[in-house]
Amino acid sequence: MRHSMHNQAEVMSEFLEPSKSKSKAKPVRLPAVDEFSWIWIGLVLLFVCSSIVAPGTMTRGSILAMLPFAGILAIVATGQTLVIQQRGLDMSAIGMVSLAGIVMARTGFAFNSVVLAVVFTVCIGGIVGIINGALISRVAITPLVATLAVNALLIGCARSLTGNVPVDVPTVVQTISHAQFLGLPANVWFAFAFVTSAWIITRKTTVGRRFVAVGVNPRAAEAAGVNVLKYRIGAYFVSAVCFTAAGMLLAGFIGSASQTSGNDYLLPAIAAVVVGGTPFTGGRGSVVASAAAALFMAQLGQLVLALGAGPAVQLLVQASAILLATVVRHLPEFLRTLRKSRG
Repeated sequence: MRHSMHNQAEVMSEFLEPSKSKSKAKPVRLPAVDEFSWIWIGLVLLFVCSSIVAPGTMTRGSILAMLPFAGILAIVATGQTLVIQQRGLDMSAIGMVSLAGIVMARTGFAFNSVVLAVVFTVCIGGIVGIINGALISRVAITPLVATLAVNALLIGCARSLTGNVPVDVPTVVQTISHAQFLGLPANVWFAFAFVTSAWIITRKTTVGRRFVAVGVNPRAAEAAGVNVLKYRIGAYFVSAVCFTAAGMLLAGFIGSASQTSGNDYLLPAIAAVVVGGTPFTGGRGSVVASAAAALFMAQLGQLVLALGAGPAVQLLVQASAILLATVVRHLPEFLRTLRKSRG
C-alpha cells in the first residue's frame, strides 16, 4: 500500500510539476525493462515462433494481408488506451466501428462527396464520445454500464440503417484503404498517424501531463486546479473518434459495412491495451506499446488460424494473453512482497 502511494506521489510530482523534476540532476541510467517493454520482447518471440511453427504466416503476402487489420486494431486500441488511462472502459467499440462504416457509406452516396461523409461521420462519433463521457462523469454511471448501453443503441441504429443487409462503400474509400505507400498498406500509415499524435500529446505537452495526472489521482489533480471533468469526457471523445476512423477504414478495406463489422474489435483491443502494459488502475500508459500489442494480437490470430483452430480457440488465446500479461505485470510486486515476508 505504501509502495503504491509512493508511486502515485512520484507520478503526480512528475506530471503536475515538470519544471521541478527536470531541474534536478539525474544520474545516467541504462535502459531498463519496464511494464511497456515486455510487449516488444513478446513480439519478437511471436514472430520467431511463427517462422518455425507456421512459416506460411511469415511470407510477404501473409504479412501484407495481416497488417491492414493490425493497423485498424491499433487505432481502436489507441482510443481504448486513453480511456483506460482515465480509469474507464469503452464497451461501445463494436457499435461505433460498425455504425461509422455504415454512416460513411450511406452519406457518401447521399452527399456525393466522400469528404463530407467522413466529416459528418467523425462528428457523429465525437457526439457519441461526449455522451459516453457525460454519462460516466456527470451522471455517475459506471463506465461498463454506460458504454454497454450506448453500444446497444449504436447497434440498433446500425441495424435500422442497413436492414441487416451489408451496405456498399464508395469506390474512392476502397481505393484509399487498399493503397500502399513505401511498401506498407495505407491503414498502417493511418495507424501510425493516430498513435504518433496521441503519443506526442500525452508525453510532450502540458495537456498530456495533466491528462496522466488526472488518471493517477483525480482528487489530487483537481486540488491542483486541473479540470478533471474536461479530461475524462475528452478521453471518451477521442476514443470514439478513433473507433469512428477505424470503422471507416475497415469498411473501405472490406468494401462493405454491416452491423457486425465491429464484432472483432472489442476484446482484441482491450487485450492489446493490457498486453501493452497499460494498467486498469489509470494514469501511466503507452499508446505505442498498445499499438505494438495490436500487431502482436493480429499476428497471433493469424498464427492460430494457420494452425487450423476455430473462433472458440481464438477467443481462448486472447483471454489467455490478457491473463498472462496481468500475471507478468504483477510478478515483480509479488516477488517483492514475498521477499519482505521472508525477511
